[in-house]
Amino acid sequence: MIENIYYMVFDVVPTEQNQEYNNIESAEAYCWIKSTDVDSSYIIATFFIEKSDFIIKKNTQKPIVVIEDNFINREIELENFYIAQKEKRSFLYIAESKSVTIPTKIKLQSSYKFDMSKFLLKAEELSKDGRCLHYQANARCDEIIKAHSIQKNRVLSKIANKNKEIYALSKNMSDSKKNDGNLSFRKYPISKFSIFRGFCGTHDNQLFEPIDNLYFQSENKQHIFLYAYRSLAKELFDKENSLYLKREMLKDMKDNIGLFNSMSNDISGIENACNSLNIHKKIYDNVLENETYDDMRYVTFNSTDKFFMAFSNILYPEYDFNGNLLQDLSDTTKTFDLITFYLAPTETGWSFVFSWHKSSDNSCLAFIQSLKLKIQEGSILGDLLFKFILLNSENFAFSPIWWESLSQDKRKEISQSITNMMQPTIAIREHYLMNGLTGISNWDFKTENNNLNVR
Repeated sequence: MIENIYYMVFDVVPTEQNQEYNNIESAEAYCWIKSTDVDSSYIIATFFIEKSDFIIKKNTQKPIVVIEDNFINREIELENFYIAQKEKRSFLYIAESKSVTIPTKIKLQSSYKFDMSKFLLKAEELSKDGRCLHYQANARCDEIIKAHSIQKNRVLSKIANKNKEIYALSKNMSDSKKNDGNLSFRKYPISKFSIFRGFCGTHDNQLFEPIDNLYFQSENKQHIFLYAYRSLAKELFDKENSLYLKREMLKDMKDNIGLFNSMSNDISGIENACNSLNIHKKIYDNVLENETYDDMRYVTFNSTDKFFMAFSNILYPEYDFNGNLLQDLSDTTKTFDLITFYLAPTETGWSFVFSWHKSSDNSCLAFIQSLKLKIQEGSILGDLLFKFILLNSENFAFSPIWWESLSQDKRKEISQSITNMMQPTIAIREHYLMNGLTGISNWDFKTENNNLNVR
């Protein structure tokens, strides 16, 4: 995606929390935002203005693309343009003082002081406490274990280096700053990757024994279900923890309009996701209790090659591979259709698996049909699936040997694509699966298995 500098202007007034509240009556906010599109540039600008304790009264200059020549002989504005080129955004506030009628340039800091250590500690406490998500969980589930959502021995150890490390998305914010603001990858021990305390030892061992101790069989519907169930449980565990943590953070932000509004919207989205996840969890619990594994749908793409990547996740598919809308995720009156996708090790190689419960047929069948259509049109299956994982999952890891063998350009393309997809200010575009990230994975799938009436 091409990034431009968008320029816009707002009339603003200070809130009571603004450090200049007693000195100024009104101000103009001049904004330079580096972004891929006009809508996201506007969202970014308004967020940071409100975060700086201003209320927006009017957008006097709509966002427009600007270049260096637009600010020739305008030293201050040119300086802000250069700052935005380097740091992705720049703001200039010109205020009308209560005591002085001459417009004055002001520099502000947000009234809210984020205590990162406080919330990192809470997040760590949540992840360590854990809870058993088995439908028969009770007071006897007291030994909550650190379970891997991606198999440690059969999968992660197969792609790790001799030090038992893999590459995964970095959780360190300083890494992104060193990488021009893009998400980065760093090495993690496999013992610390993709773990969650979502089951007690007894239920985890009993439940997942058929897939932890046996190779995946692509037509075994119990195997299909258990991989999907683990992915769903991991996502529910993480989402519930995230919801609790952000509600706690919201309490600290109540006096800052920008942060409060942004966090409130974020919380609403997580609440909607949790509601749908809990509904699907009950559906899957019913399958587990009654062993109705025939209710699961699946498509597996099977390879005999050595795998260099591990992944497991769930998705509410919004758009298909051709950019057609499958379901409106803004409609919170409905339960969203859900699909799971994961790598499963086989005796002869590995399988890329899509699976879902029959209650999600409406969106998921159309999603798979669109994938088949893209292949018929000449797209390469390996490219499509690799791109799909990167743009729809955080729970994946690369082999250090494979990642370090990539060119710098390919690594950059991967990092930028994931960063753009994860930007909260950028709406998911319907064509996000249609371009880019080709010729990287070189995956070769020899066979396909499914239980669908789709060819």
